Amino acid sequence: MNTPLTALVRPPTATFLRALSRQEKRAPIDFRLTLRQHRYYVETLISLGVKVEMLEPLDAFPDSTFIEDNVIVLDSVALLTSMSEPSRRGETLHLKAALERHRQVEMLEPPVFVDGGDVLQVNSTIFIGQSTRTNPLAVEAIAKFTDRPVVPVAVNGALHLKSAVGCLTGELLLIDPERVDPAPFKNHSCIEVARGESNAANCLTINGTVLMPRDYPKTRALVEQRGLEVRAMPVSEFEKADGGLTCLSVLIPSRS
Repeated sequence: MNTPLTALVRPPTATFLRALSRQEKRAPIDFRLTLRQHRYYVETLISLGVKVEMLEPLDAFPDSTFIEDNVIVLDSVALLTSMSEPSRRGETLHLKAALERHRQVEMLEPPVFVDGGDVLQVNSTIFIGQSTRTNPLAVEAIAKFTDRPVVPVAVNGALHLKSAVGCLTGELLLIDPERVDPAPFKNHSCIEVARGESNAANCLTINGTVLMPRDYPKTRALVEQRGLEVRAMPVSEFEKADGGLTCLSVLIPSRS
């Protein structure tokens, strides 16, 4: 039986054209296409039984459509993150009221720095990426709010942990071992992305359906060989800003 899910999403605004990117020679973002891709994302979540709450766009924060980075949703509490990137500081407070309808809300404060994209939760464990956006203090801070083990993971060359590792089902992961230390995942089943398809690792499973970014057919085939249903999603414009499928929503399971 599927757990009812609510997704908080925030539409991009025209300032998304100035979103952060580590890609020196990226193609310009097509804003009209960005809006179409975001709308399709929302429609897909709804078609899979997710209740979507659309929040107000934030012109002052170009990266605010990547709402996942603002919060870590645990079983009984939501932790508003403390973001290291100066242009993104202030985003999290715009999410507080919406979160309070679903969870008790706590705030992480400097010197703890963490983006939600560095937090990968599986059934047994919470993995915390050690990236340019998330520091070691985040591991101890998050551990105070959960009984699950909280494990640091070295991130090498990816913006966030979930840029390089995604949870397909339960303990089955999709991983690019060239961009993240695979050692912490030794007790988990892993599918390695196909060569040249690293972005495929940023996947999202909703009620048994795996959403994967389009244009990575070899990795999609590897996932489908495990008997999983895959739906390919267009996210090209978000990838230009180092984002992906998980970045575009905050998923909140209903509490039993």
